[in-house]
Amino acid sequence: MKYSFLTIILMTFLNSFSQESKDFIKSEQYYLTEIDSLTIKKYWENFPYENSPEPISIYLKNKNRETLYEIKISELEFYSGTTIEILNIDNLTNIEQIIHLESGSDACCTNYYSTYLLKTKEGKLIELPELEYLHCDGPTPITEYRFPNQKFGIKNQILLTKSNLNKNYEVESIEILKTYSWNGKTFELKK
Repeated sequence: MKYSFLTIILMTFLNSFSQESKDFIKSEQYYLTEIDSLTIKKYWENFPYENSPEPISIYLKNKNRETLYEIKISELEFYSGTTIEILNIDNLTNIEQIIHLESGSDACCTNYYSTYLLKTKEGKLIELPELEYLHCDGPTPITEYRFPNQKFGIKNQILLTKSNLNKNYEVESIEILKTYSWNGKTFELKK
């Protein structure tokens, strides 16, 4: 009985670990720079007088403090932050990791802007076209890329999907909007 109980706990643990590795997780390998107080002050001083203020940049950096990517924030008054998630991947030729940056812009609802960076085994970053979706109340469908390691994924293909969420905000089903094939160096829209 004691061994059966331990076996059940071990199987539950291993199952939950394997499921987590198949989706994006919060990154501790990368960080974003912050907007300094002088830049914020200058933005607000010029805000009512400039028609389109100059965008403010924050940067994605690795643990070695190397700048990898620039994010431009055009409307600071609505900016609610950016998250970084990673997906370690083994079913996409020459790609070891996907870095997902998601920035929010709040007004009545929240606009989400998603950037996906494919990190090659040589460390080069390849950017997919930016995605946007609007979230108001409840689990509404989201536009996202899905990769081979994820549920509904296909080897060496990147899917642009409309993902339908259940009440727990988990992807329940998808509608494939576009399919990109990946040859190890470039992606191409399949017809």
